[in-house]
Amino acid sequence: MRKLPLGIQSFTKIIENDCIYIDKTKHIYELIQENNLFFARPRRFGKSLLCSTLKELFSGKRELFKDLWIEKNTDYQWPIHPVIHIDLSLVARSNAEILTASLMRYLDDIAELYEIDPLQHTTPGETLKKLVIRLFKKFGSKNRVVIIIDEYDKPILDNIENIELAKQMRNILKEFYEFVKGLDDFLRFVFITGVTRISKTSIFSGTNQLTNISMDPKFAHLVGYTKEEIDVYFKQHLQDVAHKKKMSPVSGVKELSQTLGLWYNGYRFWKDQQELTRDIEGKDLARVYAPFSILNFLFTADLSNYWFESGTPSFLIKNLEQNCFPVESFNNLTANMNELLTFDLTDIPLPTLLFQTGYVTIKKHIVDQNYELEIPNYEVRDSLFKSILAVITKHKTSTISSHLRNIRSTLENGKIEDFISNVKEFYTNIPYTIAIDKEKYYQSIFFLLLQVIKLKPAVETATNIGRIDLTVETEKNFYIFEFKLNGSAEEALNQILTMKYYEPYKNCGKKIKLIGINFSSKAKNITDYLFQDFN
Repeated sequence: MRKLPLGIQSFTKIIENDCIYIDKTKHIYELIQENNLFFARPRRFGKSLLCSTLKELFSGKRELFKDLWIEKNTDYQWPIHPVIHIDLSLVARSNAEILTASLMRYLDDIAELYEIDPLQHTTPGETLKKLVIRLFKKFGSKNRVVIIIDEYDKPILDNIENIELAKQMRNILKEFYEFVKGLDDFLRFVFITGVTRISKTSIFSGTNQLTNISMDPKFAHLVGYTKEEIDVYFKQHLQDVAHKKKMSPVSGVKELSQTLGLWYNGYRFWKDQQELTRDIEGKDLARVYAPFSILNFLFTADLSNYWFESGTPSFLIKNLEQNCFPVESFNNLTANMNELLTFDLTDIPLPTLLFQTGYVTIKKHIVDQNYELEIPNYEVRDSLFKSILAVITKHKTSTISSHLRNIRSTLENGKIEDFISNVKEFYTNIPYTIAIDKEKYYQSIFFLLLQVIKLKPAVETATNIGRIDLTVETEKNFYIFEFKLNGSAEEALNQILTMKYYEPYKNCGKKIKLIGINFSSKAKNITDYLFQDFN
């Protein structure tokens, strides 16, 4: 059984160590027919491995591609190009001066690798220009220079909580990328990756601008794993996990495949083009799995939130906290194409922030260039809501599960008194200093509690004469909640009855339970509640 490429981002290392490589060279062959490209994906989706693969391909290392699609099915001639491969996650970036110096040292190392005389340091852009021209002179016009820049936005995003420093980083990189555009006569191919398309960074404007292929259906599967790829390339590993779990070799693997789909599948980054988003059988392009989570699951045989826990951007959670974004809307977001592709450092819309960092994905195309978004899978839903709940309540994420242990079972079994008791205990442990005297604050926590116990609450559901605060259903019961702050539970329950919020659900086939809850801004908790069954 071939080894898993866990933690390996080097194409050469994967091949030489006989690790599994999911053959993406058919997509890569189409990629290299172009010239100047930008490609955005969330972290840990395979961008660095893609860059490494391109580096070895343009370096003419045909032996590494033996038996892969590009070697067997094309007439590619394997010319040797000088490759300037820069990974900005490896560049020092604590302040502007350090970034500038580190970039030039990085270029010095590449010059030394190609036995180029030491470069004169002026600015990173000027130094890059000197290196490109010298490499062009050494290798000739038939073997033009290739530039690959991975994680181009890393110095900016790492400092995004300090806007002034982030702008300084952006300005340094702006000058650097302007030189890339000006070197077109010497270049065969330019490929730049990142998490987001940050506005005012220069590489997306002016002459010789990069083509943004991030939403191009042709490159939908350039990174990430499809279900078919997992079933084919990791077949033996899936069988091994089934064996460890004492599952049937056949039905067990099928069950594992379905479970992995719920936990890790669901990402769609491509726009809707009828002629391009269908395969030859007319099916939709397959959504992709987070590779990091799949590899870790196959290695440990345990389901866990691997991708989320590998480095949740603190700026994301802090941004959610500072801007008081309504967490209840995360499953009902919409955005146009421009919002999905770009954000400004000083004004990041919620859909843009969540989409570009991988916490929501495209659900479906609505009309024109507008899209409906959704949380892609269970891993993201569970982790994201737990993290937000921890932030707004100051609970530790590790302790949230212990507080919620009995909440789901009491709700499923219709034990409303016990359910309310458990919820009140959770509110009791929120520090007095952070509770906010707004109904929305208490309602958001209530919503998040239900989310993290794997239910799917709906908020602000519109009826013909009003809006229901919250509904949620279990296997046997359908609950309608109305909340009041500094009012009374009687008032809340009467609103449900008077507005006939139960009408749309009378034929749902489950027991309907109506619950009025009052929160007190003084007690910072539920002070009274009333409930009744709807007959």
